[in-house]
Amino acid sequence: MTAVDLGGTWSVREALGDTWQWYVDQPVTARNNAGDAAAAAAPAPGWLPARVPGAVIGDLHRAGELPDPYVGRNSRAAEWVSTRSWVYRRSFALPALADGERAALCLDGVDPGGTVYVDGVRVGVVGGLYRAARFDVTALVAGGGEHRLAVVVDPAPATQPQVGRTDLVRVHAPRMGYGWDFCPRLVHQGIWRGVRLEVGTALVEELSVRPVVSEDLAAATVHVSGRVSGASAAAVEVRLDGDVVAAGPVEVDAGGALHGAVAVPQPALWWPNGLGEQPLYEVVVRAGAASRHVVTGFRHVRMVANEAAPDEALPYTAVVNDRRVELTGWNWAPADALYGEIAVAKVEHLVELARRSGARLLRVWGGGLVETPEFYAACDRAGLLVWQEFSQSSSGMQSAPSHDPAFVAHLRAEAAAVVPGRTHHPSLLLWGGGNELEDDAGPLSDDRSPALAALHEEVERLDPGRPWLPTSPTGPSFHFRDGGHDVHGPWEHQGLTAHYTLYNGGTALAHTEFGVEGMANRRLWTALVPPADRWPVGRENPVYRHLGDWWNNAALVRESFGGRLTTPDEFRRASQFLQAAGLAYAVEADRRRWPRASMVLPWQLAESYPSAWCTAVVDHAGEPKPAYHAVARAFAPERVTARLDRLAFDGAPVEVEAWLWSGPGRAPGGTVIARLRSAYGEVLVEEQWPVADPVDVPRAIGRLTASSQAGLVLAELTWADADGTLIDRECLPLSTASDLTPLLDLEPAKLSFHVEHSGASVEVAHVGGPAVIGLRLSDDRPPESTGWALVDGDPRPLLPGERRRFAVEWRHDTGPRRLLLESWNTQPSDLELA
Repeated sequence: MTAVDLGGTWSVREALGDTWQWYVDQPVTARNNAGDAAAAAAPAPGWLPARVPGAVIGDLHRAGELPDPYVGRNSRAAEWVSTRSWVYRRSFALPALADGERAALCLDGVDPGGTVYVDGVRVGVVGGLYRAARFDVTALVAGGGEHRLAVVVDPAPATQPQVGRTDLVRVHAPRMGYGWDFCPRLVHQGIWRGVRLEVGTALVEELSVRPVVSEDLAAATVHVSGRVSGASAAAVEVRLDGDVVAAGPVEVDAGGALHGAVAVPQPALWWPNGLGEQPLYEVVVRAGAASRHVVTGFRHVRMVANEAAPDEALPYTAVVNDRRVELTGWNWAPADALYGEIAVAKVEHLVELARRSGARLLRVWGGGLVETPEFYAACDRAGLLVWQEFSQSSSGMQSAPSHDPAFVAHLRAEAAAVVPGRTHHPSLLLWGGGNELEDDAGPLSDDRSPALAALHEEVERLDPGRPWLPTSPTGPSFHFRDGGHDVHGPWEHQGLTAHYTLYNGGTALAHTEFGVEGMANRRLWTALVPPADRWPVGRENPVYRHLGDWWNNAALVRESFGGRLTTPDEFRRASQFLQAAGLAYAVEADRRRWPRASMVLPWQLAESYPSAWCTAVVDHAGEPKPAYHAVARAFAPERVTARLDRLAFDGAPVEVEAWLWSGPGRAPGGTVIARLRSAYGEVLVEEQWPVADPVDVPRAIGRLTASSQAGLVLAELTWADADGTLIDRECLPLSTASDLTPLLDLEPAKLSFHVEHSGASVEVAHVGGPAVIGLRLSDDRPPESTGWALVDGDPRPLLPGERRRFAVEWRHDTGPRRLLLESWNTQPSDLELA
């Protein structure tokens, strides 16, 4: 079998109403003078360059027809686009087919759907963005030569934005582009997945691979199913590192349906991130001269009840290969609102950031995509488990899916389209019915929603044994503040005292969506907000309302810093400080309740649309904010952490309770030391506690209480083993005032730095003045630069006399490299690299 890639350069043009018929090389039958108009229009200029895969709005922007929708309020200029049809076309050449050869035109994704023509002949319809389509075009291309392919992309269907009614939704597709709290209206259309021509005497038309590991982990079975043409027999091989470890025949019935299984003895087990390796196997199915390759892995998973959970609670603890796994991780939204424009490199970059943060689970949010093969392959390699929700979500005013039988049947068909192609991924932990689906009685269950019941039935039929959750949260209460088993919220910083009170009182078994807001990174912000619109940064500015109105907490940030913030840079630094401290504390507070609390999933890893204010910890350009590095420390398997009652003590005694935990487990022995230091590093108070018992699940070990000192103090916790080897160290800036103004009053500090190994690392030394707060090394190239600088950030203050080495990995970059070193109380330094 030969595959001819038909992606790359295409042409596109707009069509209103039925004028698309003028551009698909077919005769037009029309009344009045429409036929004359069609004859004149067909050869006329007006075709624009386009690319496939891609998105209509992206193509129009590149062609100069639209302003950049990711700058200012320009997205509003693109809102008309989704009301049109768009005709994509390209030519391709093919040699004449040999005897017995057949040709199939394959389209992996057209959003929202479309009609396909070859040489003016209608060959079929693509029925939705998740519906891959195959059309037999043998008769049209058998003689070889040049041919023209046209795809008419349909107008986007009307559906509900975030604030609307879920019971009015009749599509299974991402709704965030219709207007969401982190994305303005930017409706996606286009040929968003690959297009190819498959030629051969035999073709593997469909293939689903489902690995199953035995309870004792000693053996596995690879189940294969699908459809072939041109062959009456098939065989399967399973390979590890190129060596065949299992093989056998596969039955093909008279209709071409393929079914079979092969046993794999002693499989190498796939483990989640941080718990072991991720060996991947290749499954090869051959039918005649055709073959299809699938990469898979072997692991055994079951969901069990949380420790001390109420009897009526659903199971939220994953047992992977007989080991209970704490599911720390992130909520995942599409890497771009124009998801046809997402580069594979960006998906891999974001997945790598999730892996480096210590995450083990990504919840793929139901307002976005059923994610792509490239996303799943990256997660397979990274050891990241995936909770995949179907594309359903709440709507603010009403949040339960329709009971309409036609819609329920549509969802069944959608499940049949998306499930079989994802069952081979070891990363796929569980399926979910959608995001925040509820009625007046609370979060929905299958027995209260025909739509969810239908999806669950199809998942069980197509992917038996895979865990299922009807929605997230499953409640019974929705919000974290109300208690419950699986809860969401809040998504906002609660204030310098209330934030800590709320999270210290948590009781949830699974906290599956929550966040803290903050401003954009400087580099993205300069590209996003036009210079004339950068001040003020609050909701009174219409540009900032457009770019993240829901998450603009400028008023709280201003209040927290005594009303003294006067520039966008000051607001950025202050808001990002609150986001980092607040989100990391929320994560640690939840983790202190393990193993009763088993899922901790902040909202969100990365943003789909560039916002001036948002809850993401990685910006749209792929650059982490300080909150990313703070949460990465909070995710670490062995920690000494500080339980606090507040961030600003307002003259009250400073109290810090030290907590320990160790995922791998620690034998008794060692010491925890708690110190309260001045801004200049002087030890004001010190306490020590021996670690007399084994350390595994979280527990408190001691409390430091000290009279309030003026201004800024540093709470330092160190945990060393019996040999004096440091296990973990925490250091937090705290205010003894009523707010965080002591951060603004810090005396300047001095740093020296040395760039090592042509920019692969930067060593920074503190050489004078008080502790350096908010020390950060970041990419300082122009915003349009390609690729990324992955910097191992550290949110902890740099004390007098200390050194810190930042490792830097450059990925997919071109052109000169440049970094920026900055903090609260040092002069920014530009680092030009070779």
